[in-house]
Amino acid sequence: MLSAGFFAVRGWSVPAVPAGANLVLQVVLGLFIGVRVTREAGAEFRRSAPIALMAAAWWLIFPMVLGALVTRWFGLDLPTSLLGTVPGGIAEMSLLALTLEANAALVALMQFFRLAAVLVGMPFLSAWINRRMGGIPGREKACRPAGEGPGGQGFRETAAAVGLAVLGGIAGSWARLPAGAFVGAMAFTGIASGFGLHLRPLPVAFRTAAQVGLGALIGLNTNPEVVAILKAMLLPTVAVTAAMVAWGILLGFMVRRGTNWNLMTCLLATCPGGITQLSSIAEELGADPLRVSLLHLVRLFTIFLVLPPIITWILR
Repeated sequence: MLSAGFFAVRGWSVPAVPAGANLVLQVVLGLFIGVRVTREAGAEFRRSAPIALMAAAWWLIFPMVLGALVTRWFGLDLPTSLLGTVPGGIAEMSLLALTLEANAALVALMQFFRLAAVLVGMPFLSAWINRRMGGIPGREKACRPAGEGPGGQGFRETAAAVGLAVLGGIAGSWARLPAGAFVGAMAFTGIASGFGLHLRPLPVAFRTAAQVGLGALIGLNTNPEVVAILKAMLLPTVAVTAAMVAWGILLGFMVRRGTNWNLMTCLLATCPGGITQLSSIAEELGADPLRVSLLHLVRLFTIFLVLPPIITWILR
């Protein structure tokens, strides 16, 4: 992400992003999460529903308050402040900004800065907090992919997983869901695996390649114009990002008190990052990617269902 952003800002020539690259990368990452769904994971989803809804409400109330403060202190219009502070996606929030007559460029800038800060800093910050709280570095016992057992080691299981992930990714993208290709691939493979179908993920190298690709796509959103706006809006953007990270850490400790999850899982599941990116690095940091995905997914859907009507009502 940082390398691509540096190249983009410098204006150096980079190869054009292939059509459909974002969809393919989301499908690959969604597959890796979906194949971990088992009957036990379904029970975990049901147990986690109250926590996920609480976290979603937490992240809906906070941007309303923070957005009002940004409007009052820095003179931005309220729709721009709300869409810039809510932890949604860059493209999705920018599209809502265009629809709701907000400053789409500024919304994209604030979302990009938040996402970049979280992706770069949160792994280090959460690991430091985990050590300070006496956490033991290591991996949480996550749900094992259904295909990783007797009878699940073969080409057919991998082909079935890829086929379901592709179908789900296309369906989710067509339905215009938040992180649609990722959510669709995760849902299709997860449902099939949860019903007992043996699935096996692709080799881990594919996940690493998908992480590199997504980082590059995010970095290429940077350009000299964005940097110029960032300089003018640096103070409010830094303040908003710091407040959101602190709010997420506080929520993480609340989630930990209400669950038996390890601290790393709680911190990654409640920080203001993207579902695709954080889910893809969760296992490497010792967190459970299923639980991380669940909380972020419920948060995103709540934001997209509730926030637009609220802003429309405010503009009347």
